[in-house]
Amino acid sequence: MSLSPSFIAHILELQASYRGTSPERILLGKGSLTREERHYLSLQLASEPSLSRKLPSWHTAGVFLPTPLTLEQCSSEEAARYKRRFVQKGEVLLDLTGGFGVDFTALASEAGSAVYVERQAELVAAARFNLPRLLPAKDLVIIEGESLTQLEGLLATYQPSLIFLDPARREGQDTARRVYAIEDCEPDLHRLLPELHTFVEELQLPHFPRLLVKLSPMLDVVHTLRSIPGVKELHVVSVRGEAKELLLLIDLEQAKAKPEPEAVTIIAQDLRPDGSVPEFSLVRALAQEEQEEVHYASAPLRYLFEPHAALMKTGLFRSIGRAYGVQALHPNTHLYTAEHLSEGKFPGRVFEVERIYPFASSQLKAIGREIQQAEITCRNFPLRPEALRSRLRLKDGGTKTLLALTASDGAHLLVLCHRL
Repeated sequence: MSLSPSFIAHILELQASYRGTSPERILLGKGSLTREERHYLSLQLASEPSLSRKLPSWHTAGVFLPTPLTLEQCSSEEAARYKRRFVQKGEVLLDLTGGFGVDFTALASEAGSAVYVERQAELVAAARFNLPRLLPAKDLVIIEGESLTQLEGLLATYQPSLIFLDPARREGQDTARRVYAIEDCEPDLHRLLPELHTFVEELQLPHFPRLLVKLSPMLDVVHTLRSIPGVKELHVVSVRGEAKELLLLIDLEQAKAKPEPEAVTIIAQDLRPDGSVPEFSLVRALAQEEQEEVHYASAPLRYLFEPHAALMKTGLFRSIGRAYGVQALHPNTHLYTAEHLSEGKFPGRVFEVERIYPFASSQLKAIGREIQQAEITCRNFPLRPEALRSRLRLKDGGTKTLLALTASDGAHLLVLCHRL
């Protein structure tokens, strides 16, 4: 059936009446509700706890979820708000992959006007109901259809200055692969960028729009920067320590020439409610990172540094040492050490070392009896935390952390420390 505004409003009224009732009971029970009412009502009730956590302001506004995957696939509210920094006041936004509209809403809140395009009818119906409630004073255009087939018309009609795009992993790809390439996604940026450039020139538009592209953190960062021309900024965004998004800001005018990758501003940001983690920003070319000299410590010094997830994802492991005056422990361990704390706050966890144990099977039980309780983190180590905990017979929790790592000489070490 068609998801009309009146039907959606009816479902949300039912949601208020049935709040506290089991979604399964509604879905499988008998009564006066139609099959469609049961389906959408049970979906709203089942999704409400997750909606209130992931999108609290949307939950407060009383939005409608059209599909079970809607909430799972969209950005969190923190990650969406981060994108506002890319919008210049008063400009025209064109979102070619509107989806549930979380990113669109954050971007449009800063823009002068905004155009949402989406090909899935259920998502468009939800957007027509939700977006005016979330952005009541904003000039919005909501279009159902395939954005790429009407791209020239969209550019001619709205003359956007910022285009947002969220390519999805192409169907049929091997989803078991943890890291994949930009070529596995659609829309295909390698085809889209020259098309956009050609349309802008043929239409004689007054400016080249900037392109903001959201990508999965599972993409290979280095390959992406080498294969996509015109990238001016790469933002790696993590939320509460988990890498969530890669954001590319592309200069469409420079993208046509497809030169060798120039220096890119690389920003790693871990978003936390208290804003306690500083932003890491570095203007860097890939060649500079590859040529950066690395200083290795022969053993852990007084302090150990673990970069947060977003910084790890940038792959700037050589540059981190120079930026914060710390030494690496091993090319693949990605932990750093120093005798003194640096002046700037390190973007990640910082530990003070208490004791270092060589990893020897014959000594594990004795080490476990001495430590008794600690969190365990393994970096470039032959055992997983669960297996190491079992062999040490160590209780979880407490104020101590046991870092299991490989040092520069290949030795496996257990480093007992506490977090600062």
